[in-house]
Amino acid sequence: MLPELVEGYRGRHLLLTGGTGFFGLWLLALVEELNRRGSGVEVTVVSRDPARFLALAPHYRACAWLHWLASDIRHLHELPGHPVDLILHAAADTSATAHARPLELFDTIVEGARRVFELARRDGARVLLTGSGAQYGRLPDGCGVSESFSGACISNSASSAYAEAKRAQETLGAIYAHNHGIDVIMARCFAFSGPGLPLEAHFAIGNFVRDALYADKIVLNSAGQAVRSYLHGADLAVWLLALLLRGERGQVYNVGSDQAISIVDLAHLVAERVAPGKDVRVLGAVNDIGRSFYVPDIRRAQALGVEVWTPLVHSIDSMVRWARLTSAKQ
Repeated sequence: MLPELVEGYRGRHLLLTGGTGFFGLWLLALVEELNRRGSGVEVTVVSRDPARFLALAPHYRACAWLHWLASDIRHLHELPGHPVDLILHAAADTSATAHARPLELFDTIVEGARRVFELARRDGARVLLTGSGAQYGRLPDGCGVSESFSGACISNSASSAYAEAKRAQETLGAIYAHNHGIDVIMARCFAFSGPGLPLEAHFAIGNFVRDALYADKIVLNSAGQAVRSYLHGADLAVWLLALLLRGERGQVYNVGSDQAISIVDLAHLVAERVAPGKDVRVLGAVNDIGRSFYVPDIRRAQALGVEVWTPLVHSIDSMVRWARLTSAKQ
């Protein structure tokens, strides 16, 4: 896949929004590798706080192919420099703090997408939107959800602000594609793992790695019935660049792993890999209302040549190495 990306992105100018989060961290690492192989990709990253990211990843300061634009995506009306060919729109705050401000979260996602589509219309750029599997609402248990599933999040709940905004940005993309002829491809992203994923946020796998390394036990506040799957950040970056380059205009693609695991089994797997013998404490009671199932069907994306290349155990191991290295630097 990498040789195809090297050629496909040769000499292109890519606009990346959300370039300083987990997605951006892996996308920039991949572009750096493509350029090491002679691709000559030029990247402009829009971020509200580039200085904060560069303080954590200072080697990017010296990259001639990388340009930074400090801006809130909602205020991005002009882009300095020559026109962009490709836009990967990944800007969205998924933190608990952002979800506590649902109106601001909704506005940021929808208005940010509008600004991106205006730039694409002006430059004739191809756009990949990063949406969320949360757009599907509650998923049926037992099989990966396909892109044709007609379910949706609960629209009359403020807690649906993130998922509904992601749905709205897809509709907005369809309108711009219809009215202006731009190519818009839509990715619905599920759960991910690997270095760079916060250990102190609301990500179960990150919390388990943290507990396995630094706590006296691994704690589940639930019964661990929920089922998830995890795609490594390195695989994620390849998937997104491949979809932007080769995805069918107007098409939706699930992005994630199809290898399901329950949260309680994940906790035991992390303990086994990181701290054998450490106690896994399950605090929640099993309920009979059905478990949460959040796993995609990925056959549509696989038809473009992508796969789940990185096993979950390798992903856990890499998170441990990263956490230890980060801790040693502090």
